[in-house]
Amino acid sequence: MSFLENLYQRFEAKVASFLSGPKWKSKVVIVAVCVMLLSFFNNISPLRHFGDFYTAVIKEKREYFLYQTIKDRAASITYNWTYPEFTGMNNRTFRLTMPAFVKALHIQHVSIVLYGLQLILGVVFLYMLINFLERSISDKSSIFYAVLGIVSTYMGAAFFIDNATYGDFFCYFALFLAIYYQNPLLIFIFLSLAFWGDERAGVGSGMVFLWWWFVPQWKENKSFKIQINLQMLAVVAAWAAYGAVRKFYLVDKLGMHDTTKPGEFAEMFGGSWPVWGFKFLWVFEGWWLLILLALVFLSAAKDWLRLLAILGALLAMLVGSLTTFDSTRSGSYGIITIFLTLVIAQKYLTEKELKVLLLVVSIICFLHPMATRTNGTGFFLM
Repeated sequence: MSFLENLYQRFEAKVASFLSGPKWKSKVVIVAVCVMLLSFFNNISPLRHFGDFYTAVIKEKREYFLYQTIKDRAASITYNWTYPEFTGMNNRTFRLTMPAFVKALHIQHVSIVLYGLQLILGVVFLYMLINFLERSISDKSSIFYAVLGIVSTYMGAAFFIDNATYGDFFCYFALFLAIYYQNPLLIFIFLSLAFWGDERAGVGSGMVFLWWWFVPQWKENKSFKIQINLQMLAVVAAWAAYGAVRKFYLVDKLGMHDTTKPGEFAEMFGGSWPVWGFKFLWVFEGWWLLILLALVFLSAAKDWLRLLAILGALLAMLVGSLTTFDSTRSGSYGIITIFLTLVIAQKYLTEKELKVLLLVVSIICFLHPMATRTNGTGFFLM
């Protein structure tokens, strides 16, 4: 037995021992939160705004950054609020989920309540993530590594570090809930909450549609076919409802409008395209190993339609992310890609191979610098 084999077996034995017992899920959640915090060791920029948050909310008794826009819109949802350019506060006209929540519950201290709720739901997300993975993965160590890999990316860490609030975590969570639950009504509700939280969730929901199209067939070892189900119809209904309400009611009837300037997206794209490799890589970090492997498996099986559909939805999200400064946040709306490709890869990997793959993915994600904010000299927002 080689040194590495011996080291791996000893490590696996310790992990298995740690995860033994009835409270193993709580152990995973606690360790996941700790690992997520430790993963900032090589880029502390995502944490630098906590001091500003404390100063604004605790010392100055005011709302911090985008929380103020939420409070404003809660006071008057249809008013065309304007804010200083290049602050990220102007392009939130149709992001109404959180303002509606604040208005409905008459929340006064928006920053504290919403960020506190975000932290609570972050822990809930981790428990639900474990339960979700447990549906298809029986090995506890594999689930443990998968959770660590997710919380070490922005997609998983957003519940902690998004204190602006951009609202990313609420949208990621809603997209996740749209595949966690099978009830079509719940799928419609969660997707609607995501769409009205951020328009980019509409693009990310393409993977939700593919999930409900491909996965039921895949798990039953059925060949690809066009087979409409209620879950897919719920996704389409959510798209249609969002588009209709926004266009025919909010825009045409109430006169609401976005603040996007002509040529803005093209200009962003032109600046991002030369470094598309960084932009794409830093979204999924180590999860690219799984994603690419799943695409290779589909290619080897000549499952071209599934391959092209997944690749198309993935590229739509990633290329679209190049039209924004914050491309890591934007690309992360494709979070469902991880779960979809995980289901595909499982068919071709043994339990041990999957475990090793997820361990490697989690290590890469932990070591990879968090890329939502890069404030060092010469760096740009990712």
